[in-house]
Amino acid sequence: MLGKAQLESASDVAAQSLFDAIVDGRIPPGSPLRLKELSEQLGMSMMPVREAIRRLAALDLVEIEPRKGARVRDMTLGDLQDTYFSRIHLEGIAVWEAAKRFTVDDEARAREALADRAQAQAAGDRVAERDAHERFHFALYAASRRVWIVRSILPAWRNSERYRVGALRKHEIQPERDNEHEQLLVALTRGDGGSAVEWLVAHLQTSVRLSAESLGELGGGDVLTEALPSASDVLSGVKMAGVTAEIPISR
Repeated sequence: MLGKAQLESASDVAAQSLFDAIVDGRIPPGSPLRLKELSEQLGMSMMPVREAIRRLAALDLVEIEPRKGARVRDMTLGDLQDTYFSRIHLEGIAVWEAAKRFTVDDEARAREALADRAQAQAAGDRVAERDAHERFHFALYAASRRVWIVRSILPAWRNSERYRVGALRKHEIQPERDNEHEQLLVALTRGDGGSAVEWLVAHLQTSVRLSAESLGELGGGDVLTEALPSASDVLSGVKMAGVTAEIPISR
């Protein structure tokens, strides 16, 4: 949710701790979030914990109901579909744009994140693995130089993490995922936006299928992926908007 170097305040620490616990499943869907109990567990006052819960509510990871308090949102097939519908469109645009501007420095940042992820996996450090995985993807998206597209990706990304992490605990497909990451990166280094979009969509559709199965919906992932945007859908959209894509980037 936040890079470790970015944690500056007690509310930052509380938000990251609660986010990690929700994504890991240590605080399951539907669980109440009690201020007093959480503040004692985190060793801080209730004020930063309250602010942390508000931040998580802004990401739709938490629901706050008047006079009832806060609870972790349920995980459903409908929410999974909505989340990845947004991710496929937004991240597809990002990698299409990134292919036009991808630099040696962009590649170096992405490869550093992949190396960190492999190291974290070998050490069994799930939090470090998630952080490196996010850094890899956002190194690619940031290469688009489309700041608001990248910012728009964040909420759906963070909601999808609890689905993705739950799915990976139940499926051993790491070589396949690693290959998808590598092929996506190679497409960007070649400036091949079409292939980058195709690999990204395939990567996200794999996540949807496995996430649906982890929710106990065998076969549900195939139904969801068929209903989600295809690589062709994304490419049609970005090509139709090509006139705006040619506006010079001054950042």
